Amino acid sequence: MKLAQRMTLKQLRALVAVADSASFTQAARLLHLTQPAISMQIRDAEAIVGQVLVDGRREIRLTPAGEILVRAARQALHGLELAEVELKARIGVAAGTLDVVAITTAEYFVPYLLAEFGRRFPDITFRLTVANREHVRALLQEQRCDVAIMGQPPRGLDLRRIPFAPHRLSFVARPDHRLAGRKRIPPAALTEERLLLREQGSGTRDNLERFLRAHGVKPLAADELGSNETLKQAVMAGMGIAFLSHHTFAMEVESGRLVRLDVVDTPVIREWNVVSRTDRPMTPALDALLEFLQTEGAARMRGMERWARIAIGARQKKTR
Repeated sequence: MKLAQRMTLKQLRALVAVADSASFTQAARLLHLTQPAISMQIRDAEAIVGQVLVDGRREIRLTPAGEILVRAARQALHGLELAEVELKARIGVAAGTLDVVAITTAEYFVPYLLAEFGRRFPDITFRLTVANREHVRALLQEQRCDVAIMGQPPRGLDLRRIPFAPHRLSFVARPDHRLAGRKRIPPAALTEERLLLREQGSGTRDNLERFLRAHGVKPLAADELGSNETLKQAVMAGMGIAFLSHHTFAMEVESGRLVRLDVVDTPVIREWNVVSRTDRPMTPALDALLEFLQTEGAARMRGMERWARIAIGARQKKTR
């Protein structure tokens, strides 16, 4: 009996999930199954093919036979998704699965936008990935996502860019910091501070370094801590000050755990963009998402922006 007559969609999905996550446990979570169920699907597929597909002796990786089958599985599953999209488009329904990637700072608002979009378009589902700027670039380059939500788009790729909301960044500190409550702090005052940094390749760090160069500032010391959450915790612990998106710290400012420093020429205002490959075919689902982000999404972002400005401004008045 031929392979196409014996392989099941469950086996193909399990194999692709293992390939994407390099983990049986993560693959099980992706498919809402148990880890033993994933292992069984892989064993059954190997029995049908007659070759080992996944080598897990040291780390989970595909064998050459597994890579061949995963390529074919991706094509088959993608073909079925396209068929579903076309069938529903015939009756005027936008449907399908969209692969959305967002840089880490955008994780504070992207789920809210997608939740509202999902309520309006229940036949469209998402695979959301949150990653740093370099990983986002790789996903765009390899055409492993439909859209990316990020700040400055990467260079060297043929991309369409749709700005849809302002992105403000400022310095934050503990409420008892020596600069807290001061007005019009000169950037030169930062030379006496310990700065806490995002990782290399982060858009937030790029904006910080651009600001420091423009004002000729060399901080006393700098520590690279990684994620936005780690930076906020470190600032609250008194390790130093950080340069962060207003989306990430508005709640901490409102609760009195952080303050925005009134440094001259801040907030730095950039743009949030929706980015996609120009050579990626437009589908009704993708078209619906882009339209939503430019209209309803942008309006919701303005609402979030107003709330953040009110929360930050109100707290600053209390500390003066």
